[in-house]
Amino acid sequence: MCKQELTISFFLLKNFPYLSEDSVNLGKVYLRLDSFKRADSSLHKKCLQYGRIASVLLSGMLACASLVACQDETEKASSSAEESPYPRSQTLYIGGYDWAPPTTFNPLDGDPNFPIDGNIRLMYESLFAYNLLSGEIEPMLAKSYVQTDSSITVELDERAHWSNQEKVTVDDVLYTFHLDSIFPTPRHGGWLYIEKISANGNQIEFVMNKKEKNPLVLLNLLAETSILPKSVFEPIVEASKKAGRYNYANVLTFKNDSTPVVSGPYNLDSYYPDKIVLKRVENYWGNVKHGGKSPAPLYVIHTLYPGNNHFNNAMTKGNLDVSSIFMPRIWEKKRDDIRAWSLKEPYHYPGSIPTLFIATTTTPFNDVAFRRALAHSINFEKIKAVAVSNYTDPVRPGFILPFGQESKYFNEEDAEKYGYSYDIKKAKQILSDAGYSWDNDGKLLNKEGMPIRPLSIECPNGWTDWEDAIKVVAESFKQIGIETNQRFIEYAEWEKDLRFGKFDLAMKTQTADLSAATPWTRFDQVMNSKNTKPIGEETFSNLGRFSDPKADSLLDIIPSLTDSVALKNAYRALNRIFMEKIPVLPLMYRPTQYYQFSTKHWTNFPTEENPYAPPQGLIVGAGIKALWEIKPVQ
Repeated sequence: MCKQELTISFFLLKNFPYLSEDSVNLGKVYLRLDSFKRADSSLHKKCLQYGRIASVLLSGMLACASLVACQDETEKASSSAEESPYPRSQTLYIGGYDWAPPTTFNPLDGDPNFPIDGNIRLMYESLFAYNLLSGEIEPMLAKSYVQTDSSITVELDERAHWSNQEKVTVDDVLYTFHLDSIFPTPRHGGWLYIEKISANGNQIEFVMNKKEKNPLVLLNLLAETSILPKSVFEPIVEASKKAGRYNYANVLTFKNDSTPVVSGPYNLDSYYPDKIVLKRVENYWGNVKHGGKSPAPLYVIHTLYPGNNHFNNAMTKGNLDVSSIFMPRIWEKKRDDIRAWSLKEPYHYPGSIPTLFIATTTTPFNDVAFRRALAHSINFEKIKAVAVSNYTDPVRPGFILPFGQESKYFNEEDAEKYGYSYDIKKAKQILSDAGYSWDNDGKLLNKEGMPIRPLSIECPNGWTDWEDAIKVVAESFKQIGIETNQRFIEYAEWEKDLRFGKFDLAMKTQTADLSAATPWTRFDQVMNSKNTKPIGEETFSNLGRFSDPKADSLLDIIPSLTDSVALKNAYRALNRIFMEKIPVLPLMYRPTQYYQFSTKHWTNFPTEENPYAPPQGLIVGAGIKALWEIKPVQ
């Protein structure tokens, strides 16, 4: 799927008082709301609750043209790895984390190119790194943290240094978070939960906002904020300052593409329209954690192709080693030396829940009985087979993943008692008991005896797995007498419909990634009515406008619970409300990111049988540790 941006006019002074009027009135900005991005083949950054602002539109920007090229499957693919001047036994080729020709590597940009985009830890490191297998945040630039009722105190690793040999200091950490407070970066929303940040020696204390105390979100920030060198960015930022205000547009003109100062194991070597080349930092400070050994690949190259088929063909030919692209029928790829995390279903590690969002305040969806009947009518097993090549466990009732780190919160007894499953007879019985009926042609009639209008179901055009899921849903609804209009529309229209509530049912993955804050973030984004807006007014969370006071109360207390029994009980109560009220319709489980690899040129990748690192593509979060363990084929 291509990166797509929505160009809109935007006025920022209200929310970002530090920005200059020149910067604000530049007119058009790219607003890229990653809370509306699904967990598809590209790695997407999270939005903390208020959407996010991406790159300021600059003249001559190449990204716009790339969108068209990205959709043109007939365009010539990029040069193959076989033609590369880089030694094959020392080069790891990866794909699927970026699509457009590179334009900027500035980490303050809302949408920089690989490897700055997302939670990739090749160039810039965070204080901690999330491990989706263990559910822990592991030390990266920090050694440890201590959490109290009011703060989290982090101890910086005194061994850490930048690629220019200068030490990584607490001033770098403080300045990084300061930048997020004054600019509309993807992490700006995190300051809603922070009262202040201060340093004492080698320790940094993050004091939580008493009114919005949420240690889960704060831990997530510590694991996803790239720490930047103050010595590099302070002069650039201060040079943009005029009359007490910062010109964000001027800051973004810094492309950071000439020998960046980084703390990670790789640095930018070169880039072209069809690839981005990183080279190993030979004096990387973190090698001490690996017995002094350097990462195995000398080069990491992200190749850019125009479509999924090109990525998959390149992997089949051995020109890609690791890919996050959806590759159908992975079990047949063994003949091409390709496999995924697991050798058995669901093959990939599930981490997200693609969902049908429901306009819960509009008729007929404002009737809980109607929503429950819809849930019982859906053929989940067919969606599993048709839409995602069985890359999903059978979906269970509720909004908690019944495996992995979240399984301790899943209650089987409640799922049987309050949940739902594919049962057309039961769906019809629920409708009948609630006062619905059917005409002679089997069409559903409401409680007043009038026909239920056709329901609209939408998703972005070209997201074929979602389109296939919607087709199954439409077939399912027809079995209980409900007609549908399937709308496969432009991304911008779909995204706008969601924000303004102009939909009946719409596909979306609200929380695409596992993190230190899941499953709380997943529930919060679909059930918390604190910031709910009426239909027609823009909102970035709770898009279905669901409201339940008990759910709001549980969402308020869960982040601060430290007792494991109390936490388990709170999640159980929240999931029960979800199953009883059905604010959204979960359709399937999906990996946070697809992870498949070729063993033609490299071996010893992390797998379910050899889980020395999580399936995070060797470059995301704690998954980066695999770069020290893979081995070139001799």
